[in-house]
Amino acid sequence: MIKKGFLKGHASVLNFFLRCMDLSVVLFSGVMSYYFSPAYTTYTAMGVQGPPEHYLKAVLLAVILTAMVFPVCTVYRVWRGTSVLSEIKNITIGWLLVGLLLTGIAFATKSGINFSRVWMGLWFVSAWLTFIGLRFFMRTILRWLRASGFNQRHIVMVGTGDQAAVVAKRLQHSTWFGLEISAFFGPETAPFLALYPAKKRLDKLDDLRAYVDTNEVDQVWICLPHSEEKTIREVIAVLDGSVAEIRYVPDIFQYQLMHHSLSELAGVPVVNISYSAIDGVSRVVKLTEDYVLSLVLLLLASPLMAVIAIGVKLTSPGPVLYRQERVGWNGQAFTMFKFRSMPLDAENKTGAVWASKLDKRATPFGSFLRKTSLDELPQLFNVLKGEMSLIGPRPERPVFVEKYKDEVPHYMKKHLVKAGLTGWAQVHGWRGNTCLHTRIEHDLYYIENWSLWLDIKIIIMTVFRGFVNKNAY
Repeated sequence: MIKKGFLKGHASVLNFFLRCMDLSVVLFSGVMSYYFSPAYTTYTAMGVQGPPEHYLKAVLLAVILTAMVFPVCTVYRVWRGTSVLSEIKNITIGWLLVGLLLTGIAFATKSGINFSRVWMGLWFVSAWLTFIGLRFFMRTILRWLRASGFNQRHIVMVGTGDQAAVVAKRLQHSTWFGLEISAFFGPETAPFLALYPAKKRLDKLDDLRAYVDTNEVDQVWICLPHSEEKTIREVIAVLDGSVAEIRYVPDIFQYQLMHHSLSELAGVPVVNISYSAIDGVSRVVKLTEDYVLSLVLLLLASPLMAVIAIGVKLTSPGPVLYRQERVGWNGQAFTMFKFRSMPLDAENKTGAVWASKLDKRATPFGSFLRKTSLDELPQLFNVLKGEMSLIGPRPERPVFVEKYKDEVPHYMKKHLVKAGLTGWAQVHGWRGNTCLHTRIEHDLYYIENWSLWLDIKIIIMTVFRGFVNKNAY
């Protein structure tokens, strides 16, 4: 008979089991896929029994790379509180990185020709599907165990105000976390009476300590505003001799947050209120994506770009490319390239203005380039120079940045990442002379929720929505 607290006390064992399971999936799917590929028939006819040596070496290399890459992609972080989609995203990114590394090694060693393309495709798809299937299975088992009383965390919540009510409501709506509030400490308030009418309420510090010591309490969550500093100190002091974990929930729900988290700098605990999600390993992934895809796109688009260059030259005197100062990452100015769509003296009278339906300054050919967004293609060179990214908030001219940085809330946070050729706002139609507030909201959503998965989604949406748009003038 498994004890109620067995899983809770053996989380590290479960984590180790999960790592071994993933490595076994890579090994098993690689070997089994061989028997369903044309390579099996070919090598069997040659008298080779089982997968050839170079196939086994590739599989073992993938096992080693998986063991290195998956932890970096936070595949093995604690499941409690993590959504299924978030875990699938991390697994997908990790497995794609393993595939890219294997492809790069095969290219560098010129050994790719020795492997069946069908085998590689079957291997990577079957392994990915197995990863996902096993996660769903294990989550189902864990949810059932938690519903049966196993692997639960019992919490005493300190606080009964608005902040504590928000936390309690989220826990109540996320029962699969396995976090149960056993009691709360503080005065009676309407929000808590409505949420937990039958829960035990403690109103004295001595009662709090006695309850924690005599009941199965795993954690004490302090959900008090900063103004209750005295009470916070008293609670921490009275629980000093308790074995329960003490966690403080910062009162930051009222702020506009940008990828908030907790970290430590020089031994000092820091609450990160506003910083980019594209940092550390994520930045390396983003740079790899930009350089690889921009090179591929340049090769594919070079014939079209040559035709456009000839069209610009024949329809209007002046240079083919238009160079314009824009503001990008960290508020730094750079020169952005576009195919010229207007006469050289177009802004002599109007100055810097946003394009709109009433704007008749573009040449007929330039108007076509704008409506199809083909005038943006030279910005692939900005990506290769490291000044822009394929995906990100669109860069603005310095005059507009100066105008709106104090008028539009959180406007400057869009500069926490590199500017992009296309972005979350653009694929939703917020481009050109449209609502700037809504556009900034979309840009901030992208920055806070960045992932390789989201970039792939935006690229696909750009193909179907981004090039030709009613707000492109």
